[in-house]
Amino acid sequence: MKTIVIGLGNPILTDDSVGIKVARELKARLSDDCEDAEIVEVYAGGIRLIDVLKGYDRAIIIDAMVTGEHEPGTIHRFSSSNLTSTRNAMSMHDLDLPGALELGRMLGIPLPEDFRIWGIEAHDVETFSEELTERVACSVHPVVEEVIEELSSVTQYI
Repeated sequence: MKTIVIGLGNPILTDDSVGIKVARELKARLSDDCEDAEIVEVYAGGIRLIDVLKGYDRAIIIDAMVTGEHEPGTIHRFSSSNLTSTRNAMSMHDLDLPGALELGRMLGIPLPEDFRIWGIEAHDVETFSEELTERVACSVHPVVEEVIEELSSVTQYI
């Protein structure tokens, strides 16, 4: 099963970079022989994800999220069956992930049916910094372990 792992975020906006930090740690930990999974860093979501997702059977996405309902560093898990809208849902210039997927499929683009998403509750997504806040930084290792376990269930190379 051809899988893409996407660390999503802005590398210079404090906690918004948590997905990128997880992707970098995954790259450092996983074998180069893992042909069934590609790990990438993506700096923009919505409709721009269509091209990145094209041709994969499965997608794992790690991103920061701000609900205001949970403590920073809280790890949320979503699957294809319970995708929720992102803050891009209200933008006139972009689509949320479900909208982007629907558009891509309408255009006949082969996109994954199987999604796993890790959302990490952020504390600060507005301050320019390449460092995560302390509680969000503490969530990186557990998410890396969970993603490795998820990948291990579908590939023999890990």
